[in-house]
Amino acid sequence: MKTYQNEHLTILVDCGVHLLQQTWVGLPSSENFKNGSQMSFTLAQRHQIKRWLIDLQALRIFNPVDLHWFVQNWLPNATLSLPHAMRVAIVLSDQNQFAKLGADLILRASGSMNERLTSCYFTDTDSARQWLLLHN
Repeated sequence: MKTYQNEHLTILVDCGVHLLQQTWVGLPSSENFKNGSQMSFTLAQRHQIKRWLIDLQALRIFNPVDLHWFVQNWLPNATLSLPHAMRVAIVLSDQNQFAKLGADLILRASGSMNERLTSCYFTDTDSARQWLLLHN
């Protein structure tokens, strides 16, 4: 079920398994990045999300200023408000090292704020989803 969409982000929520899937494309504007991140947070709270799939295969790059905002503002708020035993699967294309650098930055910051966060990288969404659903 499509829950939210803007020019650079589609969010799907599978309420039955408490899974939120973000699919990022292109080069998100700051407005789309922040609005999409805020909507993800709202949906994650509303649906008690424990599993988060972030598909970055079609992403070109995140703006470093937006990543800074995310780590300094969004992440601390999310860490306080969302379940601590969250699982995060990130799907990357092998060629996109810029997306991996951004994801690494976010995961390092997330891990330092929430030691119970578990994350893993994948090259396809099916494997990522399977990994998320195998564990509670």
